[in-house]
Amino acid sequence: MSKIAVLLPREFMLEQAKKIIEEEQLDIDILRVIKTADSVYEARRAVEEGAGIIVARGGQAAFIKKYTKIPIAEIVLTAQEMGRLIKRAKEMLAKVNPSVAIIGFKNMYGDMTYFEEIFDITLKTYFIETIEETDDMIGLAVQEGADLIIGGDVANELAKARNLPAIFIESTEDSIRNALSTASKMSYAAELEKTHIAQFETVLDTSVNGIIKINTAKEITNVNRMGEELLGKKNSEVMGAGLTEIIPELENEYIDAVLNGLRDTYTTSIKIAKTSVMFSMAPIQYENRIGGAILSCYKLTMLKDRDSEQYREMYLHGYIAKHHFSDLPVTCETMKRIATLARMYALSTRPVLICGEEGTEKEVLAQCIHNNSSYKSGPFVSVNVSSMTEQMQLERLFGNAYAEDESLRKGALAIGDLGTVLIAEVEKLTPVAQYRLYRAIRYEALLQNDLEKSQTLDNRVIVTAGKNLAICVKEGCFREDLYYLLNGLTLEIPPLRERPRDIAAIVKRCKDEFSKRYAKYLKISDEGMKCLQSYGWYGNELQLESFCERLFLTTPKKTIHGDYVRFLLDDLYPAAEITAQAKRVVVYRHPEAEKISELLNKHQGNRAAVAREMGISATTLWRHMKKYGVIDN
Repeated sequence: MSKIAVLLPREFMLEQAKKIIEEEQLDIDILRVIKTADSVYEARRAVEEGAGIIVARGGQAAFIKKYTKIPIAEIVLTAQEMGRLIKRAKEMLAKVNPSVAIIGFKNMYGDMTYFEEIFDITLKTYFIETIEETDDMIGLAVQEGADLIIGGDVANELAKARNLPAIFIESTEDSIRNALSTASKMSYAAELEKTHIAQFETVLDTSVNGIIKINTAKEITNVNRMGEELLGKKNSEVMGAGLTEIIPELENEYIDAVLNGLRDTYTTSIKIAKTSVMFSMAPIQYENRIGGAILSCYKLTMLKDRDSEQYREMYLHGYIAKHHFSDLPVTCETMKRIATLARMYALSTRPVLICGEEGTEKEVLAQCIHNNSSYKSGPFVSVNVSSMTEQMQLERLFGNAYAEDESLRKGALAIGDLGTVLIAEVEKLTPVAQYRLYRAIRYEALLQNDLEKSQTLDNRVIVTAGKNLAICVKEGCFREDLYYLLNGLTLEIPPLRERPRDIAAIVKRCKDEFSKRYAKYLKISDEGMKCLQSYGWYGNELQLESFCERLFLTTPKKTIHGDYVRFLLDDLYPAAEITAQAKRVVVYRHPEAEKISELLNKHQGNRAAVAREMGISATTLWRHMKKYGVIDN
């Protein structure tokens, strides 16, 4: 157990302690009488001699606590001991209802609630927080009519300097016995803690997983050897650092939920230094309280090895996924939830169904899942089946043993073995292709035709759909068994028009990219951003990115205002319809906008001349131009 040192201010107290130690057969061999001025030095000397816990009292204990981190069992006077001191004070003063002042640290004294009534005295306590406050408290006691001071060494010396009677707070065996008992319990608890820590560290160091321990403030308190390898940092480098400072991709929302007892676990996949890692977090819970959390993490490795030649082939043919979760616009809560689900799905090997309108981030999300999965080192093969005939679908996906081209001979599912195969617009598959895809996923077997022997597969299939597959099943154009096979891990990406915060994030990303590309320093006014956020964007991110390039490339001014955004929107995406007779696109524009545009061309952009011809003021003309999105380039 931890060694105990007993440091006391008076010799008689030391003798009392020795007697108790002998009676209780305590293993304590560091016992000293010390001066208050030397208390910190003596405490440090005791620690050098092996002490882990110190028994001390009053100002000496206060100094040791303030200037060291050594655990202290403080000697607290019992009510019986305080009663003896009050009785002695009355005898010294020989006065009716004398005023007695007790000065010292609050935790030195027991309960004295009824002492005035019992002893017929006026009792006032002056508790201090630092030893330096003692002189001020004695001055206050004198001012308030104290006849006598009861306190420690420092209080006694200062009282005598003011010619005020003082009594040293002598303890009996009771308070010393209590303190020694407390110290023994502390020593036993410390020994248990050392044992638990040693056991925990052994578990940590022998674990094949990386282990990170955090406190309730989300600060890292321990990392095992495997954790150091994953983070690329030593335990000493991350101790005390915030968890999300070291691993920014972990989401604070879910960490807080675990630490607040709202979630039992949090599991996700992220990338650290180009390595896909699975994290699982659980709270450290005891007596219905949460004292932190443990994060277990391990590398997601390839299910099978690949040689360097195969890697070269993969990259030469472009079978790679470029996007990671950091590329996703996830400022709105909906996309944050989708990204969180996608990280979890990356841990599975089962197929994933991604639904959403044309132009949403379906393929980007599929690439993110691939790059966070155990298949990340394998090929990422993408096939869009929407415009293919049945024969083309069968050849592109399942291969044709008699084709000359190797990619057609093998097919996407075979090329994507040990990797991920993305099938876009899966609802467009023909019934025959649906059947073979069902067999390929369900039985991990590739069937090129009804007579050929099947080939074993080991890959991850991700499909995207622009139409609700449940409706396709009801309409009889999609196999029910394939639907249930695909529908387990589903992600529904909402259209961009429902995510105005993501629109702003994409616009900012495009602005930064195109500003650098075209060497322009550009800004978007608040009004311009509101125009962009209020537009429908039925082509979603694809449409918005194309529009942004046109916007930033052609803007005549450094600051883009709402009128230019509206003008460009009308120019690129006018209201239109196809007439039955002429079968041509008719573009509709407000007559006022047409008239203003014609006059601006006529007068070569001279607004004053246009306003005179229209019979309106220049200010009114400007308002009409702003309203209808007319720009004079």
